[in-house]
Amino acid sequence: MAAAPVADCALPSEPWGIPAALDAAISGPADKDRACMKALFIPEARLMFAPAGADERSNYRLQSLDDWIARTRSRGHISLEEKQLNFRIDRYGAVSNLWSLYMLRVEGKAVGRGINSIQAIKEAGGWRIAGITVQAESPSAPLPEEYLP
Repeated sequence: MAAAPVADCALPSEPWGIPAALDAAISGPADKDRACMKALFIPEARLMFAPAGADERSNYRLQSLDDWIARTRSRGHISLEEKQLNFRIDRYGAVSNLWSLYMLRVEGKAVGRGINSIQAIKEAGGWRIAGITVQAESPSAPLPEEYLP
């Protein structure tokens, strides 16, 4: 069972609150305190990064949340901003999947966008992320029209 969320990091009460909570947890200085991000994710959560191109062989990268935090923190005090632009939610009881179009900016400059597949679970305190699979847009894997805002 997961630890209780940090007091200043309220969990979303509904799945539609997850994108804004994720954006807030990621955005800001790369070396910021990630207590709210750790509260938003279950301790066993994983982030999987799919290859950039549609034709690529399977060379995904799997990280724990702590791995992601350490990799991001090593970038120093640069400013990151992630914004979920458009999303849809499938929910059954305490399980939810969000399919979300995101955009990433570094130091105010757009550097990429793609799709997040976010798996979430409802606990007594609210909704938490169990895992995210990320597919970045690339020339060989453009975003489908139906996901664009």
